[in-house]
Amino acid sequence: MRCQSCGCFALRTFCSDCTRILSQHSLGFRDDAGFKVYYFYKYSDIKHIIHTKHHLHGLFTLKALANLSFSKFAKEFKFGEKILAIPLDDSINSGYSHTAILANSLKSKEIKPSFNTIKAMSNIKYSGQSLSYRKKHKRNFKLFKKVDKPVILVDDLITTGLTMKEAFEVCQKAGISVLFGLTLADAKP
Repeated sequence: MRCQSCGCFALRTFCSDCTRILSQHSLGFRDDAGFKVYYFYKYSDIKHIIHTKHHLHGLFTLKALANLSFSKFAKEFKFGEKILAIPLDDSINSGYSHTAILANSLKSKEIKPSFNTIKAMSNIKYSGQSLSYRKKHKRNFKLFKKVDKPVILVDDLITTGLTMKEAFEVCQKAGISVLFGLTLADAKP
């Protein structure tokens, strides 16, 4: 088997060197009018890993990366009450939902994943699209469950921030307390 990051021989998803490097992330954030979205990596550093989400083996790769980032975060995170981790649009594509994998890795004493809670009503794909295209073609998120706890919104990337912002606004209108957004990577150069 090969390491999904560097390609060298490995018995696990990542070799020991890449596991060490990927474990040494620092939590960054972007602030959009008071709504903070935290991320673990710069997109340029893990682009090749994130792109595995389009393939079946991405299930294992994203799960391993989530264990090095999201799971560690969940162990250290203390809020004092139960909260929900809501994956954005956890529809199943390519045999699995990459956002559901990320949210599931947040499971802890305080954090519980809540699947099929918020879904995009449009089938628009934003990958590679411009900001103006994204602004014209909204996700049109809809809530499918009653939420009575504070939430963390979960996605794989923050690019322009429009997806997170739109989901945040839908939650706010429904009276849901959104603590922050959490993503693997920030795609802002």
